[in-house]
Amino acid sequence: MPKQKTDRKVIKQNVGIDASKDDFKVVFYRLEQTGHKAINGSKGFANTLAGFASLMKWIEKKRVADLEVRITIEATGVYHENLVHFLNDNGYYVSVILANQSKAYAKSLNLKTKTDEADAKMLGQMGIERDLFQWQPASTNMRILKQLTRDRVALLKEKTALGNKLHALNASFEPHKKVIKRLNQRLKLISKQLKEVEKEIAQTVKEDEVLQERVDNICKAKGLGITTVATVIAETNGFNLFTSRGQLISYSGYDVTQKESGTSIKGKPRISKKGNSHIRRALHFPAITIVKHELHFKHLFERVYERSGIKMKGYVAVQRKMLILIYTLFKNNVPYDPNYHTTEKETIKDTEKVAA
Repeated sequence: MPKQKTDRKVIKQNVGIDASKDDFKVVFYRLEQTGHKAINGSKGFANTLAGFASLMKWIEKKRVADLEVRITIEATGVYHENLVHFLNDNGYYVSVILANQSKAYAKSLNLKTKTDEADAKMLGQMGIERDLFQWQPASTNMRILKQLTRDRVALLKEKTALGNKLHALNASFEPHKKVIKRLNQRLKLISKQLKEVEKEIAQTVKEDEVLQERVDNICKAKGLGITTVATVIAETNGFNLFTSRGQLISYSGYDVTQKESGTSIKGKPRISKKGNSHIRRALHFPAITIVKHELHFKHLFERVYERSGIKMKGYVAVQRKMLILIYTLFKNNVPYDPNYHTTEKETIKDTEKVAA
């Protein structure tokens, strides 16, 4: 089939996609030489391989030939992943946008409608107006690492639940010995599997020399172990989508929010908890440990605790600082130095908002 002649009036074309579990909405945007932005079509497709193929045919029918088509899609859990890989494998320039980025952009447009089609339209417009980074697929090791660290969390939850059940059963009247025996057997199996998973995590990191070096650099901080660091790195795909600490903090749910309306309603500042819960969970216990061993983290904890009177707020501030530390050391590929005094103005400012 011969290609159409390039329409010289169109200088940029972008497809905005909002994906969900079962389907995804698509809006095709064009930017003309005059600066006029126009929608060239919108449609819904099934979130399946057949749906991906239909989308590609639809894009090729709509596009201006010989002019690059860029695609903007928001990261939505795991539901966008297969589609992104399909489009990337077929040669499209794909940009994956973090939820906090698209939310900030929508806010700048004063958009109040929240539907799949409205989101796809917003993403298409964002792709037209901004020169977004091209998405790069995670390495095989990084994908495996993410599955392993999440499997470990699932096993820990199961172990805790079984432990609580066993404790309650032992405290009950005349507990059945065979039930207790089976519970103990399951606990023993989970403990064995946990050791296997942790060993596989370490082995996966070791197989990548570059990753191993960076993880070792970060783990020089007392309290940060390989499992914690591997979890943070895997959940952020090696920080590939992040260009600032603020983006990372928001993605992880450590951004500070405050409810305030007039003079009658004034809520206390707190972290949003709307981001990646796997990262916050991974940093919870290490924060308690690092306060005992690293002076800078101890001082931060004490300062926030003194202001708020709440220990958890102090530990949350420490978690934020740990996250920034991991990001900085990983990006710069430098080892942790406890004697290096970093500028803490931004961290202190944000954490003291939480403690206020």
